[in-house]
Amino acid sequence: MDSTETWSRRRLLSCTAKLASAAAGIAIGSGAIQSWSPRTSFAKTLKWPWPYKKIEPGKAARIGYEKYYEGACCYGVVNAIILPLREAVGEPYHSLPLDAFRFGHAGVVGWGTICGTLLGCGLVTGFIAGKPGESILNEVIHWYIETALPAYRPSSPRTNIKHTSRSNSPLCHISAGRWMKRESVPFDSPQRAERCARLVADVAAKTANLLNEWSEKKFISGHEIPVEIYRLPAQSNCTDCHGTKVPEIPK
Repeated sequence: MDSTETWSRRRLLSCTAKLASAAAGIAIGSGAIQSWSPRTSFAKTLKWPWPYKKIEPGKAARIGYEKYYEGACCYGVVNAIILPLREAVGEPYHSLPLDAFRFGHAGVVGWGTICGTLLGCGLVTGFIAGKPGESILNEVIHWYIETALPAYRPSSPRTNIKHTSRSNSPLCHISAGRWMKRESVPFDSPQRAERCARLVADVAAKTANLLNEWSEKKFISGHEIPVEIYRLPAQSNCTDCHGTKVPEIPK
């Protein structure tokens, strides 16, 4: 064995020892990082459905009304339920990016499909109740289409409105359009925005109330889900869109 070969082997052994030491340090460091990572508690509590503590419906309504003016209808309902749960429960609600729910405005980015308030209700009931959340959402939809809304009266309204209306539909363009026809205002009016803000408050309060009943095992579903009735996804009011009942909106 010549000196060059001996030197190379010694160097190799030295480098190997250093690499082993570094690897051990990385492993220890990784453990330390994991121990203080702010996402560690989130990972441990990310069992779905998420934990729930009762929400005061009036508080949810107030939050929803204000948050509508920040990010519209779906965003408003999600905030109305999630923000109180951040206070009462903590994670995983703190890690939920609420700005991700702005897309639900005007029937999903302006397409006039499902009302954003109902979309927000479906999101939060899904996080909290899992599969039973569908029955809660179904009850909220029935209440929404059968009730003259908005009923909420803010203590400091942004503007005044005169009317309520029964939508007879979960669709944004029918629900908002029917109210706008009665109020004689266009979509881009401050009155229409105020109506939708109050509607957010109504749906948020109703959602909180039913979630509270569910958490106490007092929730009773009073309606079948439409697909169970018609044997396909359906509504009972098709002529509102496919007939002569589409509301004519003031320009």
